[in-house]
Amino acid sequence: MAYETVAQPFAPSSIWNTPIGSNAQFQAASGAQTASIQHQAGVNTWIGQDAIPIFQAKSTDPMATWTYESRATNSDWTFGNTSSMNGSFQMRTPADVQFKTGDGWAIIVSEDGQHYIETWLGGKTGTNSYHASYVAENTVTGDGIANVPGAHEGIRAAGMSLMGGLVQKSDLDSLEIDHAVAMAISTTQAGSAKSPYVWPATTADGFSGSYSGSIPMGSLFAIPKDVDLTKIGIATPEGMALAKAYQNYGGYVTDTSGPNTLQLAYLEQGVKQSQVDNLFKDMGAIRAHLELVTNNTAATPAGGGDHAVPSTPVTTPPVTTTPSTGGTAQPSVSLGSGSDQLLLKISQDALWGDAKYTISVDGKQIGGVQTAHAAHGSGSDLISVRGDWGQGDHDVAVNFLNDVWGGAGRGDRNLYVDSATYHGQDVSGAHLSLQSNGAQHFTFHDYLV
Repeated sequence: MAYETVAQPFAPSSIWNTPIGSNAQFQAASGAQTASIQHQAGVNTWIGQDAIPIFQAKSTDPMATWTYESRATNSDWTFGNTSSMNGSFQMRTPADVQFKTGDGWAIIVSEDGQHYIETWLGGKTGTNSYHASYVAENTVTGDGIANVPGAHEGIRAAGMSLMGGLVQKSDLDSLEIDHAVAMAISTTQAGSAKSPYVWPATTADGFSGSYSGSIPMGSLFAIPKDVDLTKIGIATPEGMALAKAYQNYGGYVTDTSGPNTLQLAYLEQGVKQSQVDNLFKDMGAIRAHLELVTNNTAATPAGGGDHAVPSTPVTTPPVTTTPSTGGTAQPSVSLGSGSDQLLLKISQDALWGDAKYTISVDGKQIGGVQTAHAAHGSGSDLISVRGDWGQGDHDVAVNFLNDVWGGAGRGDRNLYVDSATYHGQDVSGAHLSLQSNGAQHFTFHDYLV
């Protein structure tokens, strides 16, 4: 493989390219950190679709002016002696640059293919002008992590580069993820407040004092080598590729993702929907077999010992539409298209048939008439609603279509919105009880265009 390229970033010695060592020690399933990863109540498993775009600048791209509120002060900075606060620089920037998720992420690779910037809360401010709250420059020939406590080599909460551990389109097209994976855990899993990070992390979130779990930033989780991946319920080629990456290289905790979401992977913008759907089918089975590597240190990276990757590939199962048997919720319905995602949990009181409804965003119905299946109080249907919504507040209407009352003591058909998340963040007010025909509303906020 071609290390030190955008397709395989960072040096061979980087943590992102270092396989799990033969001396790696794994925490028992009953250990606090492993148990939290495998099955902590209230924490849903997720795959970050279209999470991070990578743009390659060319000599024909316009020279753009970038401003920022602060920047990383690592040694990779090549844009002159600019201030670390409220500064500006110029860089050739593709006109189609987009910023993803509520964090405004983007990676822009310079013309030489060796340097890149990554942004937090980035956005376009005008013709050939951009602004980011925080920006870091890095090199694909480096290691993708900071070397000093408190320093940043990128915009991750753990101080790591955004490119590190990203599952790229080429990874899934080839069904070979030959590097470690970037994970994000819920704030109820992250901790402790006294020791919020371990090597190779060098920082934690600014709000790490509110962490309520036991897993520090930088923790390494992997599937032990003695686990037969063909026998744990993996049903798709993409799921097997991700499982193999976790077994061969592991996943590093790089960030937090709200109070109720564990993110098993961040995907480059543009991954095929069918590949994403397959990863969702298998994410529960992968999560259920992750264990903490307890001896991952700077002296014994990935546990130390022999770091060879097994040469005999694990047999990839055929594609199947059978849902994962893992205990983690997965989208049962996907509506619309676009880079933004609203996730709703829907349930019902059924009577003489199931509740039917529609979903609209800003007055526009997305998808057709939907049918509820999950019984209220016993679970929820997970509905993925996609679109390209601009900055600001957006109205969601859930319209109950077929209310019926069976008479005194005979029950009533009702519909419920149990909760909603937007890009993994809880949506306040998204708890609706629809006991008669008609629409009820809640609002979500998009922070960046």
